[in-house]
Amino acid sequence: MKARLLLAGALAAALAAGWAMGLHTQLTPDGVRALVERAGWLGPLAFIALFAAAELVQVPGALLVLGAAALWPPPLAIATSYAGALVAATTLFWLSRLLFAGAVRERLPPWLARHEARLETHGLTTVILLRLVLFLAPWMHWLLGASRVSFRDFFAGTALGLLPGIVALTLVGRRAIDDWDRVQPWALGALALFLALELARRLRARTSQG
Repeated sequence: MKARLLLAGALAAALAAGWAMGLHTQLTPDGVRALVERAGWLGPLAFIALFAAAELVQVPGALLVLGAAALWPPPLAIATSYAGALVAATTLFWLSRLLFAGAVRERLPPWLARHEARLETHGLTTVILLRLVLFLAPWMHWLLGASRVSFRDFFAGTALGLLPGIVALTLVGRRAIDDWDRVQPWALGALALFLALELARRLRARTSQG
């Protein structure tokens, strides 16, 4: 908890410093795309690895999907985000099941604990519905890994449930990037608001536990 709180605070401070230094003016689709083009074929592979690492530290996957939309044309962005999401989900599922199942099971929310039997008997449809609603919430990978759902149902349900959201978010992100000059202030403002709310939530949770 303390480490994540420090990480969120450091990220917020870094963003504020970057804004003050004017670095945000360089964060344009063309500038970012040039960096990826210089990376060549390693760009998508590095992004997939980054996707898994980011979800491991609870970075929302939706931000990474939007990042891919800024880097590549929609077909490649969708394929890269989809591969990254599946790698991230599978990695966190097995980490939870093999290493942290006991600790995670103790924190299973009541609504999931009540439906564990359904995950065991109707795992595929249940996982699909969870993915359609909760999308790439990192904590969902951990919870499903600690549940009784089979890996087959987890993977198939994740693959089917994530695809519509990734396609839609990529296309919306691409449209926003095409109008970046008008969207940039709103996008950066929304990111700052998200970080502030997340920091406040973590501070409140820490205070309640203390």
